[in-house]
Amino acid sequence: MQVNSDSVIYIFCPANFATGGPEALHQLGHRLSSLGFNVFMHYIFRTDQNPVHPNYLKYNLPYTDEIVNSKNNLIILPETYLAPIFKSEYNAMKKIVWWLSVTNYQITFNEAKQKVKHKKFYYIKSYLNPKKYAPLPTIPALKRKRVLNLAHSHFSMDFLKTNKLEIIGKISDYMSDSFYDKIANHVKKEDFVLYNPKKNGEYLERVKASCPDLSWKALINMSPDEVAHWMNKSKLYVDFGYHPGQERMPREAILMSCCVITGSQGSAAYQDDVPLPKGFKFNEAVDSPEAVARQITLTLNKFEDKIQLFSDYKQKILAEKENFDKAVNHVFNKN
Repeated sequence: MQVNSDSVIYIFCPANFATGGPEALHQLGHRLSSLGFNVFMHYIFRTDQNPVHPNYLKYNLPYTDEIVNSKNNLIILPETYLAPIFKSEYNAMKKIVWWLSVTNYQITFNEAKQKVKHKKFYYIKSYLNPKKYAPLPTIPALKRKRVLNLAHSHFSMDFLKTNKLEIIGKISDYMSDSFYDKIANHVKKEDFVLYNPKKNGEYLERVKASCPDLSWKALINMSPDEVAHWMNKSKLYVDFGYHPGQERMPREAILMSCCVITGSQGSAAYQDDVPLPKGFKFNEAVDSPEAVARQITLTLNKFEDKIQLFSDYKQKILAEKENFDKAVNHVFNKN
């Protein structure tokens, strides 16, 4: 899309909050700024403290609480915060939604829908009086507002195409430069199987029950350095959770020379998003926990052979920063 030289780009982002989404938003702001665009972060859900999380000071991005409602300016929104699309104080501006997670949009939308489901004629009232009754960000409502859309994954691209939303491109994030400092290839690998209990449920418990003699390590209540320590020394990371987008932890594991096994929910169903070698991705509705247990045991016993199968995925992850820069350059053009 064409952006005028005097345009201002405002990127909406949760204040003082460090997860994959906010990191991606700061990465986008940093790249646009380096290309000469006039970019400001606009932090939402602010408290009295500094809105910039310490992890993102390195991006050196200015932020503002004041937004100029001009047709030359534009705002970039994560899919979980779409209220500005319907507010009169932003009505002149171009709006871009970056679909970092289809699933998180659906969760946020359903929560908003539950809050108003008992209010009579809410949809009609919100259409006639959006100042008083905040409209729900339904797909038809986004189309009426002529919102522009950026995909983040093939999963989100498929969602946007299916719903016939206007797509201006696809931009995926990249692993933070600071993460690479944690890679320790000299560490001897051991027969640990890593998993995130917040992302797994009953199916993984059945898998664990099928191979109880293995050493399982839960990645919970750990600092990033502690997670890196365990990934560097372990042979395998298992993730049967829902993948709302291109998840960071499987990529971190691969960069730290872990083999990875996943399910096939969400983005993991798309080989372009999670390109695991054959035999390392399972469908929980079809594949037995015993089949997963057999692959886990085989992987631990034949690790030196199995880790070679992940070399293409590892190279893809190593190229993320370069591909991110190319994608931003392709989507945003200065007049």
